[in-house]
Order: sequence, then C-alpha cells, then structure tokens
Amino acid sequence: MNNIRELRKEKNLTLKELSSELKKKDVLLIASDTLGKYERGEREPKLKTWQALANYFNVPVSYLQGIGVSKYEMCDYLLDEFYSEEKIKNPIDSEDTEKIFHDELDRYLDNKTEDEIFDYIEKNDGYYPSKIGQYPYIDNLIKKDFLKNIALLNNYEYLSTIDKSDFYDDVFRLKILNKIENDRYKSQKDSKPKILFGIDMEKLVHTLFSKVFELDFKEYSKQELIKKIDDIIELLNKVKEKVSQYQDNEK
Repeated sequence: MNNIRELRKEKNLTLKELSSELKKKDVLLIASDTLGKYERGEREPKLKTWQALANYFNVPVSYLQGIGVSKYEMCDYLLDEFYSEEKIKNPIDSEDTEKIFHDELDRYLDNKTEDEIFDYIEKNDGYYPSKIGQYPYIDNLIKKDFLKNIALLNNYEYLSTIDKSDFYDDVFRLKILNKIENDRYKSQKDSKPKILFGIDMEKLVHTLFSKVFELDFKEYSKQELIKKIDDIIELLNKVKEKVSQYQDNEK
C-alpha cells in the first residue's frame, strides 16, 4: 500500500481539501474521488502524477509509492526496541562492545515527557512498560517525541530503502542504532558536550537515569534485581576505570 493517505493526514487534509490544495498551488488538477482510488490502491497513478504528488509532499517517489517502510512503522519498531532490554551483539565482530537500543533511544525523550510518564505510572499504581500495548497512553507520549526528535524518522529517502523483513536481524538492528547515533553526533557537532576526564557526562547521566528509573517501576525477582544492581555497579566501575586511566595519562 502507498503512503498517500499517511501524508495527507499529516497535513490534516480531507481528500476534497487535498484536491483543492493541489489545484490552488498549480501542482495537479485531480478529483478527490480519483485521489481516494489512488490511496486505496484501486487505481495506479501515472509517473508524472506520482512525481507531482511527491513534490507536493516533499518526499521521494519511492516513499510515496510505499516502497520500504513508513515513518510510523519505523517508529513502532523503535518503540519495541526501546522497551526491550536485549543487548545487541555484533554478529560480524565478536570483540565489539554489546549495545542496548534503549540507552540511545532514551536520549530522545523530552524532560516533560519523562515527567508525564512518571506521573501517569504513579497515579495508576503501575510500572514501566516492557512491551507495546501495556499502556497506550505512554506508547503515544514516547512515539510523539521519537517522531519529533529522531532524524531517521523524517529521512524518507532512507526509509524507502528499508526491508521490513530485516527488522529483527541483529545486523540490521546494529545498523539502525549506529545510524541514529551518527545522526545525533552530526547534529551536535556545533555544540560542545560536557566531557569530564574523557567521560560524556550527558550520556552517562541519561544511561544511569534510565537504569535506576526502571528499578522503581518494574517487578523483579530477587535474582533479577541483584543482576540489575550489578549492571549499574559494573557500568560505574567501567567509568571509574576510564577516569582513573585518563588521570594516569595526564600525569
């Protein structure tokens, strides 16, 4: 299925309003009924029509045609990864450090959103979700921030190259995680992160906050809780070792 309906709804337009807009802006002269048939896949637009619509929505023709994945499918995928605590191993390089998608994605939540999540859980005597659908309200809060803050979700050219069947392949997961990280580094290159003794303090605080926050809102067995605490201690020990080595090198 193509993405005409998705893009039309993003602009809050009815089929009739879209038809009128296209005519007003000299983009295309097309009836709302015909647009509806395009959306439903009952009729195939000509190439010049695809191109005109793609120019209007400011997306590649391939994305408009439904090739790859939509931004909303990708956002749901990232939300699923956000809730997962599974480590991603590099299947090509076993020496590579294991990564956790959640730790990177947590950066894209606004402080206001985190406060709203905390308040909602507290008022409902709940716990932090571990999968999509447990708290739809929280799902929507997180997805709203992802759509606003993660560059990948608005990179239509890139989205049209993604094969949905690869979603849970570790090579693909690592590729997407690295892409999101690289986009962030590029956007931050003009600003200077606070680096103290070789430690990115913002990243450390985000990671620690995420790990500690989970302790309060998930039900754990004794052994699971011990493992979670050990993970935090291990992280801090690694940071301590890095700081110590940095100081030694500076002497």
